[in-house]
Amino acid sequence: MTPSSEHVTRSGSHARSRSVSDLSRVSPMPETVNEAIVNGTYDKNLNKETAINRNNASGPVCWGEQPRKSYSLPHRYKAQITGACRALPQDYSAFTTAVVKPSEFKQQFMSMRQWFNRFSDEQKNMVLAELLEHIGPIQLHLLSVAIGGRLHHGCRPNCEDTIGWFPPVLGLTIFSYLDPVSLARASQVCRKWHSLASHDCLWRHLSQQRKWQLSPSSNQKQLSQCTHQDGSVDWKQVWDVEETSQWSSINCKVTMIGHSSTVRCLQVVGERVVSGSYDHLVKVWALSSGECLRTLAGHQEPVLTVAFDDDKIISGAADKTIKFLIYSLHKHPTKSEHQVLTKSFDPQVWQLESGRCQKTLVGHEDGVTTLTFDQTTIISGSLDCTIRLWSLATGQCVGVLDWMSSEGHTGVIRCLAADSRRIVSASDDKTIKVWDRDTCRRLVTLRNHTDGVTCLAFNDHVIVSGSYDKTVKLWDFSVC
Repeated sequence: MTPSSEHVTRSGSHARSRSVSDLSRVSPMPETVNEAIVNGTYDKNLNKETAINRNNASGPVCWGEQPRKSYSLPHRYKAQITGACRALPQDYSAFTTAVVKPSEFKQQFMSMRQWFNRFSDEQKNMVLAELLEHIGPIQLHLLSVAIGGRLHHGCRPNCEDTIGWFPPVLGLTIFSYLDPVSLARASQVCRKWHSLASHDCLWRHLSQQRKWQLSPSSNQKQLSQCTHQDGSVDWKQVWDVEETSQWSSINCKVTMIGHSSTVRCLQVVGERVVSGSYDHLVKVWALSSGECLRTLAGHQEPVLTVAFDDDKIISGAADKTIKFLIYSLHKHPTKSEHQVLTKSFDPQVWQLESGRCQKTLVGHEDGVTTLTFDQTTIISGSLDCTIRLWSLATGQCVGVLDWMSSEGHTGVIRCLAADSRRIVSASDDKTIKVWDRDTCRRLVTLRNHTDGVTCLAFNDHVIVSGSYDKTVKLWDFSVC
């Protein structure tokens, strides 16, 4: 029988040799790569490069004169391999020129096998490693199918777990280089890894690194919550912030209801929240419970900005005023007291327990959009394009930064920040300006945004700003 009638031809020849249909009806062997492709259990991305190389190989192929891709095989095709490619025709010389005669091959193969069996394991490994450099795609495919079930035959249990082989001290040393997320994932691999990854020394080391800590006060609170009665600390729980009783998930924990219009601004300090609204009110809330502790009704138009600390609340509004309140939060009013006192507020004087409206600061010619303060001074920005400095003790305006006198902004002031030496302001005029706080002298104007600057923050080294132009910019502040 000629080679052309022995193998399956493209024209669908009826020559009775081994056909594709015959191959699909033979008894299946344990799942192979080809079978996995047909059954839909093969990851097409796995060995993708090998598959491409096999399809493009210039050497002999199993089906016809041209290479065929795996997805072109019939739906029920299942390959059978027993030591060699059974799909190949009996006369292999039809596809390739025999380099070694069959009799000579048999003799040399027997000698090679006897020779190989005399090698040590290390020598056998060297021979196999070298042979892999000289085989092609067909041989690689045969190896992948034939060796699958015997890959770890004779190996010690869990032979691939190198961490499990090591002494515990060495395993802990390796795990100490992982970040918290990777360490938590490693603990899910097996019981051995879980035992090592849960060791207190690893989590204590991570908890003491600054990048994995909360703020000092929150970190101390977290540490106290994870300390047992015997003085021992659950260090794994000290990194895991989401396991605390107060914040067990990212779901909304509290909804603070009380304002009757848009909430325009807010600030959080410790366990208190202060909010300002278009309903003209400033409210003080308990962070943990959401309870409204104070309602301050004094502004005549929407509240646009608020700032506060442990004993002062300062608010700016569209009514062109700034209101300054000294308050006490040590005694919580009852519900009835809260309702009566809220209704009895004079628009210009806030009195609630020991809290009283210290000053109403008047001077801006348009709404107050932003403010900040320290122990001596309030600094405010406005829709009137000016920045004003106010004495916290007297309520008097002690400085004005405008275009005419100080080369100030020509647009609405959107954001302010200050330290003991400098004031930094951002405006709708697309600029950021840096001022000397003592002399009110402009130090520098930063121009790089293509639209109004909406927000900023700074430290001794850099200024970071955001803009309507959809960018965030970083500026070198060390020269100022």
